[in-house]
Amino acid sequence: MKIKTYLILIGTFLFLNSCEKNKKQAIDEKAALVADVRSENVKPKPAEKLVFKDNENIVLSEELDLSLLKKAVKNLNIRYSDVRVNETTSVTYNDKITFFVITYLVDTEEHGQEAEEYDLGDYFERKYLFVNKADGKIIDHETDFNLSYNENEGMHFSKTYILKDLIPLNENTKGVAFYTEEASGSRVSLYSQQKFTIIALVNNKIKKLLYEYPIRKTQGDSNGRASFELETLETGLIVSNEERNGFLDLIVSKNFSYEVAVEADEETGTAEKSTFKVKKECERLKYNGQIYFFKKDDRYRFLDYN
Repeated sequence: MKIKTYLILIGTFLFLNSCEKNKKQAIDEKAALVADVRSENVKPKPAEKLVFKDNENIVLSEELDLSLLKKAVKNLNIRYSDVRVNETTSVTYNDKITFFVITYLVDTEEHGQEAEEYDLGDYFERKYLFVNKADGKIIDHETDFNLSYNENEGMHFSKTYILKDLIPLNENTKGVAFYTEEASGSRVSLYSQQKFTIIALVNNKIKKLLYEYPIRKTQGDSNGRASFELETLETGLIVSNEERNGFLDLIVSKNFSYEVAVEADEETGTAEKSTFKVKKECERLKYNGQIYFFKKDDRYRFLDYN
């Protein structure tokens, strides 16, 4: 009887131990399953994307479909002969749509502009347009009057340069990025500025996401020879992996450099000298629900112009 009782006790112990192991295994398997489900539901942060590290390394679009351009301007009732092709550029937006920035001559009399005492020359407008690749039909277009100009005015505008790659701003939206430089024609008063804009096509309408952010700026004076004082702002741009209101933040690195050079002058006894200084800053641009807001900053870090 004792042996039988002993065997029963051992059997009961082994059974309970087996149940406990099976229970623990089931709990472990359940925990692993929950972890797998959680990992599937948690979206990993996107990697930060470098757009450009400095102005000299911006990769620009070199495409320009002249056949499509002719169809597009015809649909806008603009004569192709009035288009400044050397100031017109484009980039592929997707497999069905191309984005253009065109510059074209405008009849000033037709637009009611009176003749000035000083001949300002021909008037040119600059327009953004999204175009259907198949037939050249205009999806949406908008004239940017800040980039319209008279040929002989003091401030000169470059062509608008479009970046080759679109900028991913969220899972569904990619922006077209471009910049235009305005500069004085003076050799004495040194001024130029590159203004950077990002737009997208949202519900077949142009949406300005970032407008005229300064990515390069120079300001200074020169005697027209070897003496000058100049401050330069140059920037880099990264798309962050953090988002606000559905759009990823943009991180701008700012590099302010200051240079002054004085040429030797035997008559006055002035010796040749030069000075160079650098200041680095950073700014995060956040989407506020309508645009990437930024506060205009015209302060100089070295020049005594403020």
